[in-house]
Amino acid sequence: MSDQDTTDFRLERLAAEQRFAVWHDLVQPLFRVSVEEDAAAFRAEMRAVPVSDALLTVCTSQAQSFERSTGDIRSSGWDHVVVQHYVSGGFAGLCGDRSVAVEAGDINIIDLNRTLRTRATDFSNLTLILPRDRLPLAGSHDLHGQAIGRGSALASVIGSHLRSLAVHAPALSPVEASSALEALCLMLSGSDLRAADPLVRASAGASVHERICAYIDRHLDDPTLSPAAIAAACRVSRASLYRLFGFEGGVMAYIAGRRLDRAFTALSRPEAERSSIAQVAYRTGFSSETHFSRSFRSRFAMSPRDVRRLAREGLHPAGTAPGLGPRDWVRTMHRLSETL
Repeated sequence: MSDQDTTDFRLERLAAEQRFAVWHDLVQPLFRVSVEEDAAAFRAEMRAVPVSDALLTVCTSQAQSFERSTGDIRSSGWDHVVVQHYVSGGFAGLCGDRSVAVEAGDINIIDLNRTLRTRATDFSNLTLILPRDRLPLAGSHDLHGQAIGRGSALASVIGSHLRSLAVHAPALSPVEASSALEALCLMLSGSDLRAADPLVRASAGASVHERICAYIDRHLDDPTLSPAAIAAACRVSRASLYRLFGFEGGVMAYIAGRRLDRAFTALSRPEAERSSIAQVAYRTGFSSETHFSRSFRSRFAMSPRDVRRLAREGLHPAGTAPGLGPRDWVRTMHRLSETL
């Protein structure tokens, strides 16, 4: 990595009336934000540093509210766990159904596959966005909204580790950066977070969820795929099926998303020219090309024809579609920063 991988974003370069609108759009892959004070007086800045396959941001901002709904979860495509260290300020609200209150010095965890509604004071924090498989503890414990209190020596050590990463990550080799992340995950795995409620039932539910997802993937091209058919084939009740896919916005929303992702991949291949867009739509389980195109644009902010054109030009369409991952978000931030 190098300093060129680091992106700085400052709002003072913008006219006052533009600042919050740009900030709102910038952070939307993670959260929807709102302010109670005069938006024209809003100030914030962010620095984003890649660390191996994770992303570390250093942010200073005025007070604002954060929200992540089931619709945001479904559309963002991010399957990550967030580790935050508030250097100053804090927030309070709901992480899923859990009431939370975080203050300066705390280490808190947010699961991006869960809903969130919080209100932050003026703050400065470090946010590490980790791929879920980096932290196995997230698969066996409900970490969403959990925190290591500022009075803990371990919270101080983890906070120091994150601050050091923010400074030195650009100079680390890929192997060193990965090792730094592993060290952090080991500290978290040995913390009091392990004493969080073990998801015994949820772990069993996760296994069922994976089995159902595999069944859905095998039958995506079947336009008659329905909750009733899935429940019968996977031997679960429809009520259980709906509950298992609550975070995805429902089982039909999950199916539609998987079909669109498969269509996006198909259209990104050079050989896709041999099939019409209508054929791709029908092969991925859509019965209407119009509905397919409208849903496709809603999910990826580009049309199927745009994806095909980018693939034809030798570009990787996934790198230009919003919400497909932290790296794409940083590229968007970098392009916007350069424009300003």
